[in-house]
Amino acid sequence: MEPELLKYLKILVKTAVGVLALVGIYLLFTYIFPIIGDVLGSLPVYFMPFILALLLALLIEPAISFMEKRMRLKRGPATLISMLLVLGSLSTILVLLVSRLIRELASIYKTLSMRSGEISQVIADILERVDVFYRRLQLPPEVEASVQENLLRLLAYLETVLNSVVTALINVASSLPGYFIFLLIALIATYFIACGRPEIRDWLLKWLPESWEGKTRTVARDLVGAFLGWVKAMLILTSVTAILTIVGLSMLRVNYALTIGLITGLLDILPILGPGTIMIPWAAISFITGNTGLAIGILVLYVVIISVRYILEPRVLGDNIGLHPLVTLIALYVGLRAAGVVGMILGPALVVVFLACHRAGVFDRWSWKRVD
Repeated sequence: MEPELLKYLKILVKTAVGVLALVGIYLLFTYIFPIIGDVLGSLPVYFMPFILALLLALLIEPAISFMEKRMRLKRGPATLISMLLVLGSLSTILVLLVSRLIRELASIYKTLSMRSGEISQVIADILERVDVFYRRLQLPPEVEASVQENLLRLLAYLETVLNSVVTALINVASSLPGYFIFLLIALIATYFIACGRPEIRDWLLKWLPESWEGKTRTVARDLVGAFLGWVKAMLILTSVTAILTIVGLSMLRVNYALTIGLITGLLDILPILGPGTIMIPWAAISFITGNTGLAIGILVLYVVIISVRYILEPRVLGDNIGLHPLVTLIALYVGLRAAGVVGMILGPALVVVFLACHRAGVFDRWSWKRVD
């Protein structure tokens, strides 16, 4: 073959390889990676009982260690007794709270059913007051039409939300057998994970280089301790929110203070929601209906709860996950600014991971000072 022809043939082959590589990259990002992402995204759903089991096993590990060291029990019986004691106590408390919650919700439903006419009249009065208010403003006709249209949209939205809640309750009731199987598998997996924790740990460590073993143990120990501390901190903070809400509503002589307080405490766990989800609309409705004293009382209670939460959170979270309160406060604020409410969880978590790696000597090659 002539050298000139061979030269152009090589250029053609290189060009074809480059084009095929670009096409392959395009296909990967357009078709393959989304499919892999969907599969990986669905894995937590399929493995959720085992993820829950892992978390439960971490929670009962201190009780198991105590029984092994102090009571000289083998790990199997210690695991079973710990599950019965810890999970049994939590289940008993949960059943008592849920039963009380169901009784109060049933009472609320009965009261709402008996006073449906009064509630309809109150809503009509609110709409009439809003209509009179806007008429006094003497707004242009197109603005009034826009306001009325938005009010109708609001009512339609509330109706949609109510229907969604009813549908969700029906779906939950119909899914109870599936939840029972989910819980049963999670409990069985909890026993196997907690009982076989040393064997599982050793098996996982075998896959790592020997030089990583000590560092991995240190990092894992610090992260598990931080996770348990975070759970304890969240329980403390949500309990404070629930207690403040119950006490405050009782002082305001509000019915069903316990139920509302427990719901507020549960909402406080969720990053996006919180006490304001209940209290701000409640205060607004009370103010519109003329119950100004209750509206002011609820707003004052809300300010107290938020203030106490923000004052306690850096201290409680820092003490339980092993961070200085100032470091915790900085991590909370930077996380909030960088990633919103979810960042308030990710910020301290990243600091904990960094410090755990630092204590384990992962960054020793840079000869940084050791953090104890």
